[in-house]
Amino acid sequence: MSNSFKFKKSVQSVTFFAQKEGGTINYMKAGKLVYLADKLHLRKYGRSITNDTYVAMKNGPVPSRTKDIILKSEWFGHDIVEYSNMYLTRPEGYNISSIGELESKVFSQTDLALLEQVYNEYGHLNEFDLSDYTHTFPEWKRFESQLTADRNRAFPIISDDLFLPLNSDRTLSQNEELLAMSKEVYQNMY
Repeated sequence: MSNSFKFKKSVQSVTFFAQKEGGTINYMKAGKLVYLADKLHLRKYGRSITNDTYVAMKNGPVPSRTKDIILKSEWFGHDIVEYSNMYLTRPEGYNISSIGELESKVFSQTDLALLEQVYNEYGHLNEFDLSDYTHTFPEWKRFESQLTADRNRAFPIISDDLFLPLNSDRTLSQNEELLAMSKEVYQNMY
């Protein structure tokens, strides 16, 4: 992925999912839902919602910069931290809460539609079910043996792997021709 991380979309995606959960969400679940929305948007339209950088970790694929926002990492500049603090609390235990109204204007219509679709399809799952589910993805499977041997590692996800066929999932599976077109759009952008 490119360096143009869309931090406002990241914060608002977490806010979206927290509000869907009544205002508070397990932070691993929030990260998994953001990942699924990004992956679905990428596969359908050739771009992700947040333009995050993804890594394979012991609990599955992770949108790494969104994870840093959720955990209030000091890696970010003041503007990103300040923006995040207007919408999301610091984690309490394993939960994060929404404290601001959703700023939906940062999203395109397709962004919002796919955030909604992902929540409708996967929102009933808890963080561990989502982790297990994402362990079936080829971008995670590529690193499974290394992650099993050393659960503290993280491996950059190869963007081509995000376009590999997924026969087991009706939401993320696309017609091969459309998937190839999305991949071409993505490759021409980055």
